Amino acid sequence: MIEALGREHDGESSGMTLHEEPERSVVEVFGEVDLAVRQNAGPLCQAVADRGLPVVIEAGRVSFVDSAGMSILVRLARDAEAGGYAVELHHAPWMLRELMTITGVDRLLPFADGPEADAGPDAGPDAPALR
Repeated sequence: MIEALGREHDGESSGMTLHEEPERSVVEVFGEVDLAVRQNAGPLCQAVADRGLPVVIEAGRVSFVDSAGMSILVRLARDAEAGGYAVELHHAPWMLRELMTITGVDRLLPFADGPEADAGPDAGPDAPALR
């Protein structure tokens, strides 16, 4: 298992973990995905590309993402495009979906699940924040 960890925010860890399954690579993304995670993501991204298998990015535990965090997702998607393997984003919270749609990244990295997984900005006080 390869990890790219960031800083703790309010007692919550952040980062990415690669789970190498026989037929696919699963990248779990969690917490606040920002520059601290990006600075450590190179080896994880390279390992995903070296495997050359379909990629599932599991984003259900993402609480925040900024442009540095988005650049990691773009790299994973571009590596998949260059390597000829599929990549999908699963369980993206509303703020990540919104950011990807506004920036056009959703055309490069497709959502695997429909909008019903999307809680929306009025989901309550524990909803992830778009910063």
